[in-house]
Amino acid sequence: MKADFFDSQSLCFFGALGLYALFGSPTPDSIGVVEVVMGLLMALSLRIENIRSNIGGWLVLLLGLVVPLITGLIRGQDFQSQIRDIIPFLFLFLPLFYGWVVQQRTSYFLFSLTIVGLLFSLRSIWSYRDILMTPFLWGHGPPADLLYLANSPEVLFSALYCLGMGGVFLLRDRLFIKGVGVILISFIPVLAMALMMQRAGLGAVVFVLVLFFGYLLAVRPRQAILILMVVVGIGVAAFPIIQSVFITMWQKTELVGLNSRQQEWAAVWDIIRSDWGVALFGKGWGGHIDNPAVGGLSVNYTHSLLSFLLLKTGILGAVIIGAGVEIGR
Repeated sequence: MKADFFDSQSLCFFGALGLYALFGSPTPDSIGVVEVVMGLLMALSLRIENIRSNIGGWLVLLLGLVVPLITGLIRGQDFQSQIRDIIPFLFLFLPLFYGWVVQQRTSYFLFSLTIVGLLFSLRSIWSYRDILMTPFLWGHGPPADLLYLANSPEVLFSALYCLGMGGVFLLRDRLFIKGVGVILISFIPVLAMALMMQRAGLGAVVFVLVLFFGYLLAVRPRQAILILMVVVGIGVAAFPIIQSVFITMWQKTELVGLNSRQQEWAAVWDIIRSDWGVALFGKGWGGHIDNPAVGGLSVNYTHSLLSFLLLKTGILGAVIIGAGVEIGR
């Protein structure tokens, strides 16, 4: 297994992840050298296997490319906006091209995703180095991390994965030092999300911890009480930081609520019901929306996959693509 890892396609794939972690961005403003090299490495590492067993996913991929593209061209959407929509759409079908990575390199893949999240976190934290030791300044003023790296799903994944693996090392394998060490590593992405006031990510971490503690209390009450004592001790030591973050997050919630997500959905629905053609087929790739979630600016994205698909591909496209993504997995 270890020797088999060093085949050329594996090296290309994990090399692309490494470049992404060190120099990439989840939403680059333009295609630069890093994006070109990553694209070449990804192209060299893709495999098209078992087409017959995934024929449904391939058909949906083809329909999702062609129909919204034609719709967008008919409605006069600009080419650059169409490309910015098509690329994330293709990422929905990565299992068709890179399913072999998950199947044959599962442990490497999960480890690599965790490393991406941790490096994104460190890059984000570095942006806040001037106020890192003054928690009451966190969340005030414009974000220092202009790439919004802490908002990346890999950051949340790395936090949850480290917490989970730390729990496994502690409870199943009885490896105390290793378990505590991995759990401490999870504080890196948690800190990055706290600096960005990433409420959804921090809420997900707290939710998972509550579920984990509830399960542990039911099956291993002694260990649960011990862990609770450790957590309380850490909480008391870090109380000023926790209090400052909580107050700032509460103020942000009072100020912006849920970041106008409800209004964003209402705006998408107004577009969808404007006429039957848009309702069925959407505005096509490249379609824009005056989005209340970003101050009413005309943008080509929304903050939800479903609302994005409804806007671009209509009700028919959202249903078909949603089914195709599940089939493609």
